[in-house]
Amino acid sequence: MAQNELLQIVDMHTGEPTGEHIARSEFHKNKLWGRSTNIFVLNTEGQILCHHRPMDKEYFPGAWSTHFGGHIVEGESYKIGALKEIEEEIGIKINAHQLVPWRTSKKSIARLWVRDFITVLDRDISTIKFQESEITEIKWFTPQEILEYLDAEDVETGLNVGSWMAGTHNFNEDYQCMRAVLTAMLDIGIFGGDYKPLHKWHPPKHANVT
Repeated sequence: MAQNELLQIVDMHTGEPTGEHIARSEFHKNKLWGRSTNIFVLNTEGQILCHHRPMDKEYFPGAWSTHFGGHIVEGESYKIGALKEIEEEIGIKINAHQLVPWRTSKKSIARLWVRDFITVLDRDISTIKFQESEITEIKWFTPQEILEYLDAEDVETGLNVGSWMAGTHNFNEDYQCMRAVLTAMLDIGIFGGDYKPLHKWHPPKHANVT
């Protein structure tokens, strides 16, 4: 992540670029609006490829995240930015048509318009060379495991035991939406003929949806 990269500035109401750009180091200081991407990587067992953030990160140090991605810089579209981020962070090149956009959200607290993408990856992740400045570990988690971590509380502090950046809004709902999108994409064959149908999963009745 280069602090001298120029980030896109967008209109807070429409999310469209204003044509202005600013250095990453100045972006948050000036409380400007920008664009960002979240890329969710699932396998056909329904697991999500998550990563652990280094402790020296300015935001959410030491947290586990269910998605990859980052800010959109000068000259990029959402998709170009997402393809670049997934290659930089975990060294995976994805065909553009296999990176499926499924939602765009306005996040007022972060001052970002965020586009969510999803793709399927069935491979041995032990061979993946991830970006060590951004990631300390990658691991497949089932949705149930993530929901259990989100439900867990420290009996003394009442705080969440596992620090998680889970989904964009509500992980339980996000996951069901992602599965619906991926099922449709697998059915029409955009991932080729080597993928099997997604493993069946039913959300728990009393899952934490906060």
